[in-house]
Amino acid sequence: MKTLLVPLDGSLLAEQILPYVRVLAPLLEARVRLVQVVPEIETPSLLSENVANIYSMSTPVGAQHERIHTVLENTIANAESYLAERAQRLQEAGLDVTYDVQSGPAADIIVEIAHAAHISMIAMATHGYSGLQRWALGSVADRVVQVAPAPVFLIRATRYTPTKAYSLNRVLLPLDGSTLSLQALPIAREIAAKAQAELLLVEAVAPPIETYPSVPATPVPPYGTVLNALHEQASRQLNAVAAELRNDGLTVTPVVDNGHAAEVIVDEATRRNASLIVMATHGRGGLRRWAMGSVADKVLHAATMPLVLVRAQ
Repeated sequence: MKTLLVPLDGSLLAEQILPYVRVLAPLLEARVRLVQVVPEIETPSLLSENVANIYSMSTPVGAQHERIHTVLENTIANAESYLAERAQRLQEAGLDVTYDVQSGPAADIIVEIAHAAHISMIAMATHGYSGLQRWALGSVADRVVQVAPAPVFLIRATRYTPTKAYSLNRVLLPLDGSTLSLQALPIAREIAAKAQAELLLVEAVAPPIETYPSVPATPVPPYGTVLNALHEQASRQLNAVAAELRNDGLTVTPVVDNGHAAEVIVDEATRRNASLIVMATHGRGGLRRWAMGSVADKVLHAATMPLVLVRAQ
């Protein structure tokens, strides 16, 4: 049976993923596994014990070890109680739910569980840092997306919990003609089919790069001619994919629009009232991701609807 991994951290922001889990789990015929990762507490080293003896510090290192162990036990017990309460609410909604508490670096533990337990999807909220703040502070969700073996369902947490119930009526799948972007097609097709939702295939045709004045001009076709050719090529590609999907009984709408990818995706998702965006990501991380930019990253921080990111191989 499929398993939906849901990391929580005890905050109301993280809990904003739970209404989506109530919809996703039955749709994907998946059980739910709630997990909370508590930070490890560093224990005093042998060196600190020697320093304590030299300066006759009042608290022996052995007592410090015992105190740390007690704090960790209490933290784990509180986390288990918290997860048990959230699990019970989901069980009352008819979901099959398990939960456990782990200790260590949050992103590493989440990815480790995803590998070991053959998780089919990870669902979590992201605080939505952007730019230098995101790169400097880091983000558990960002790191999970980079290395997790399963698709990651993300929502951008806000200060206000949405009151409207989540429903899946329209799934948007951005494509760019590459085999990489097509790696998000299987999960988009599965969700659209099981939710009986419309599948929007969207491709952005970026305007040709203009020649800088200092660079000698070379003979090129007129701007409009190049743009029309790119538009026609994208339409042929999307129509071919749409035809195959319609043979499977799906309702599919291909959309080709001129503009930069992230802007086109967000604009079309908003204009057509998409319930979900499913897309592949290169999964670049760190300074390289921040410097080069990422279409998926821009979409996550501009779109108001959930986003499923599939790390392309």
